[in-house]
Amino acid sequence: MRSDSNSFTSSWLAARLGADPARIEARRRAGELFGVPIDGGFDHLYPAWQFGPEGEPIRAVEQLLAASRDAGMDDAQLNAFLDRRAGVGGPRMWEFVRDGRVDYVISSLRSAA
Repeated sequence: MRSDSNSFTSSWLAARLGADPARIEARRRAGELFGVPIDGGFDHLYPAWQFGPEGEPIRAVEQLLAASRDAGMDDAQLNAFLDRRAGVGGPRMWEFVRDGRVDYVISSLRSAA
């Protein structure tokens, strides 16, 4: 996980969404939430960029996760891809997702895979 990013632990996210931590895990496994394993363990960090103002994941998350799975990427590879900048000093790929340009990110993801 990027050290400069905001992210949430499973337990914090569960409390924020009023859900059981097992439900958060189920949503991650179902491709509704993007979680990056912490040091290869069972707990995950959930990048803040994927959540809208009400705390629910933005629509693009499911689309992005499905495309990454189709491309054979695991969560760590997807996280590294999303942290890439578009060009020298350009925005990071997750910023494009956040700004509604998920089609561009998915196209770039498929090219990178």
